[in-house]
Amino acid sequence: MTFNEKEFSTPPLRPPVGTPPDSESALPWYSIAPGVWEFLLNGNTQEKAVLQWWEPSASSAQIEPITHSYIEEVCTLRGGLEDLTLGQSWGIGAYAYRQPGMKHGPYRATREGCLQFVKIMQARHTSPERDS
Repeated sequence: MTFNEKEFSTPPLRPPVGTPPDSESALPWYSIAPGVWEFLLNGNTQEKAVLQWWEPSASSAQIEPITHSYIEEVCTLRGGLEDLTLGQSWGIGAYAYRQPGMKHGPYRATREGCLQFVKIMQARHTSPERDS
């Protein structure tokens, strides 16, 4: 996958709390769940790097633990999230590397909200090399 070069010194302005999910005023952010927004840094739907903004006290759309078919890397930049299944909170500097199928969440943002860097990659299936 080809990534495009992008740089900025401060994160882009987030949509104001309560912005409707389909609001053009939120662009370039887009809603992935009520109160949860993404800003595409690079990539496409298969593999991407995004900033993810959770409005204060926003919760995951799912009520059961989450799993997915891709690899996910997450680093919390501001605020934090609580894993509602584990009852554990994750704050600034927290990092997660999740393999496909790993159960996690659902989550609720802290009163400050949560800004994360998220990278999604497709799992690569490799087979052992054979002797020729």
